[in-house]
Amino acid sequence: MFTPPSDVEREERRRRWRVLAITAIGFAVIGGLVLYWSARRTTSGPAGSAGAGLTGFVAAGSPEFEAYRRFVTVENQEATQAQNLIGQKQVVVYGVLTNRGSRTLTGVQVRAIVYDMENRPVAERTAFPIPRRRPSLGPNESMVIQVNVDNVPPKAELARFEIVVEGLRFQ
Repeated sequence: MFTPPSDVEREERRRRWRVLAITAIGFAVIGGLVLYWSARRTTSGPAGSAGAGLTGFVAAGSPEFEAYRRFVTVENQEATQAQNLIGQKQVVVYGVLTNRGSRTLTGVQVRAIVYDMENRPVAERTAFPIPRRRPSLGPNESMVIQVNVDNVPPKAELARFEIVVEGLRFQ
């Protein structure tokens, strides 16, 4: 009827359980690292907080920025809403960044702002599409930019969004 498992079968069963346990621990560690990394790389916050390491930018209010600002535009702005992997609400804002001036840009700082139904900003994120995604943007060149705003309150009813140019660096 019932025969006790042999030593070989017991050893094989132990080996399977060990492999399963090590695999589960490995996945848990990898998942934890992914969550930790995604939380650390979030640069949401006040303007400029994300770019502490980037230097040489002229900011809004400076004469050089104000003189060139009209040549740098973000057009065709669109946004999509989704949930990220850990269940938080995320808004991805897209636009076409165009340099209509005569100078080459080696850095562009933008801020995406998401507003609620009462026209209050509920989330924002500063990004640097140049030099992060492309080394420079020459005269009369355009590129598609994307800013992930991932600190949106879960109950916020979103009404509108915008991408604002906040800093420039010239060649």
